[in-house]
Amino acid sequence: MRALMWESFAPGGPIRVGGHHYAERFLRDGWRVAWCVGPLSPVNFIKSNVETRARMRLWRRGGDRLYDGRMFAYAPMTLAPFRPYPLFDRPAVQRRTLRATLPRFKSVLERAGFEAIDLLWMSTGSPLLALLDDVPHALSIYRMSDDTAAFPDTPRTFGAIERETCRRADLVLATARVLENRARDLGASRVLYLPNACEPERFMPGAVPEPVDLRGTPRPRAIYAGAIDGWFDATLVRDVARLLPGWTFLLLGPARRETGALRDLTNVRLLGSRAYADLPAYLGAADAGIVPFVLNALTHAIHPLKVYEYCAAGLPVVATPMRETAAMGAPMRQAATAEAFAAALEEARGDGPGRRVERLEFARRNTWDQRFAVLRSEIGALSGRRSALAAGGRG
Repeated sequence: MRALMWESFAPGGPIRVGGHHYAERFLRDGWRVAWCVGPLSPVNFIKSNVETRARMRLWRRGGDRLYDGRMFAYAPMTLAPFRPYPLFDRPAVQRRTLRATLPRFKSVLERAGFEAIDLLWMSTGSPLLALLDDVPHALSIYRMSDDTAAFPDTPRTFGAIERETCRRADLVLATARVLENRARDLGASRVLYLPNACEPERFMPGAVPEPVDLRGTPRPRAIYAGAIDGWFDATLVRDVARLLPGWTFLLLGPARRETGALRDLTNVRLLGSRAYADLPAYLGAADAGIVPFVLNALTHAIHPLKVYEYCAAGLPVVATPMRETAAMGAPMRQAATAEAFAAALEEARGDGPGRRVERLEFARRNTWDQRFAVLRSEIGALSGRRSALAAGGRG
């Protein structure tokens, strides 16, 4: 069985999304996987970041073989990028973006052994219409993990594109309840609510030593692990850090927005990106995990994966009250203001061993293996239904 999975991040980077976890499980299940990111455009020769440079390496090398050759990773280069600029923000451009690639995307797939696709997997950042139109496939899945139309840099026509995608895909996976409702409103015929999860064994408390760069850092320590982007409330973190001068705030992840408000605070450490394999060590060296997100349409559709990973590490969790965090049933505290956030962190210091056990049990009830078992069953049902329809047509 062959799957083409189009996701947001190149493999091996510091950011690990749900698609990475599902890809690993497809591979364990005997599938071959083509993992694609991008597409790039000629602008990326001049304007780049860590992620686009990783994609450029994939394009220049003509792709990489990973997992003993069972995964093919690639980033195409297109002359017709779908971007939020006049002329480039039209659905017609997205439909043609994979036909305008150098070299031709279809030829690259064929050379890699993916001329026939059993499963087309699309994420919110995929060239959705181009994939549906140009990549022959047996089944298609659209994993809706964000309210992408709410991002400020999303082309204005994306809403119409997503509507067509929901209507054409065989299955829409929604990671949040608000996204499940959105998918149905957009006309999806089959929607499965399948939230994020974790690998509890990876984050087992006490399993790894403290990172060298944290030795001597004052405790207690609150950690944020993830990208510092438009959803990250730097003002909230600044105000909480001022209210709790005895705490150290560790911000682990790439900074994609201005962090000047935090740089002058002696109890805030901007650690930058680290390999995902190092994340358990940093969580193990912390005393609380935080999710300091602004509250808007974008974040109310986020089902934060990091909550599961914090719980798997045994950490108390404090988050702003997004709709999805409120509904996910995690043993966590929610706070909307700096004063309430600071009070919640101080309160967490008094948690007894029973609260820690509660967090660990929550993580064990929400694993990627469990999520994949549900997904595999759904794919089997879809395949069986399609086979039955085909047999009926032949009859």
